[in-house]
Amino acid sequence: MQTNKPNIAVLSLNSNKYSETFIHNQIKYLPANVHCLYDGSLPKFGPNGVQFEVDGKSLCNFLFRKFTDITTVEQQQKNIEQYFIKNNIKAVVANYAITAFPIMDICKRNNIPLIVHFHGWTAYRKSLLVKHEEDYKRMFAIASAVIVVSKDMYEQLQKLGCPKEKLTIIYYGFNDELFAYSDHSENDSTFLSVGRFCDTKNPHLTILAFHQVLQSLPAAKLNMIGGDENLLNSCIQLVKSLKIEERVSFLGIKSPEEVALEMQKAIAFVQHSATTIEGEKEGTPVSIIEAMASGLPVVATRHAGIPDVIIENESGLLCNEFDLNEMAQLMLKTANDKALNQRIGKNASDSVHHHFTMQQYIDKLWAVIDDKIQKQ
Repeated sequence: MQTNKPNIAVLSLNSNKYSETFIHNQIKYLPANVHCLYDGSLPKFGPNGVQFEVDGKSLCNFLFRKFTDITTVEQQQKNIEQYFIKNNIKAVVANYAITAFPIMDICKRNNIPLIVHFHGWTAYRKSLLVKHEEDYKRMFAIASAVIVVSKDMYEQLQKLGCPKEKLTIIYYGFNDELFAYSDHSENDSTFLSVGRFCDTKNPHLTILAFHQVLQSLPAAKLNMIGGDENLLNSCIQLVKSLKIEERVSFLGIKSPEEVALEMQKAIAFVQHSATTIEGEKEGTPVSIIEAMASGLPVVATRHAGIPDVIIENESGLLCNEFDLNEMAQLMLKTANDKALNQRIGKNASDSVHHHFTMQQYIDKLWAVIDDKIQKQ
């Protein structure tokens, strides 16, 4: 690690610290020595095999806890605190609110700026907000800054009690080395969906809208990229029950390079994001920004941060949540109207290249982090 850069900690919920694009980008591009602590709301691991988790079955640890009256969680927190001190951590970026809860007092004790970066569900899920009501209040009081990724999320956190002066909207950026503009108006009628098979993305609704498209455009295809989330099996069964197995392909998880290639071959990008029963919403989907960068017309919903990046009927086409008829009609437009496909695709690419690049995301995020470091 370079010694002329400040040491910062980036916290990730996931057991694979590189599995989420935005965390990978924070680690790779922030102009700091980034120490990624990952796996759980209270991180179990750090760089170079460092382990914070306490082995509860160890006799030595059992005797230590017995005679010191300290819990395994408290010991784990102590290990993290010692790591922060030893490595002279100047700021902590907590991705998702729940990674901030267990370490916010550590930051407060050691005068380390805490930057909480919201991405989606931890801003909205009703059961989580009720269960951790007091944690949210303390976090908003302790945090030096709170990052959100949409106007909707900005308003939501104000309702939850976050001081307006601590809030900053920073939109995700795309990799401009991978996602480059091309004209899709002459492509075959292949629609593309990229994302997790989860409740907020509603892939089954995309399939149902596509089924309507097939009534007017029987040669159309739908390619779906995404991992084995809770709705994948039900989507596969839905496709079978509709007898459209030959028109819908489940491509599994793809690398960013492979996603970029699939985008080049498609006629339009489709995503039916919608609010769940739990009130859960998306942030601003990165895949939509990547599709726009590629010149791929986007058909999506008026949901969360999507209208922040799409100017309706200029750089994308939007329908209301759960309106499958309208979504199907918009999908048909992108396939049947070459001039519209070309115009919207070009406008979309120009827009995101001006406003939503990876460098812009990193620069804005670093400006917040560096400001808080300098003020300590």
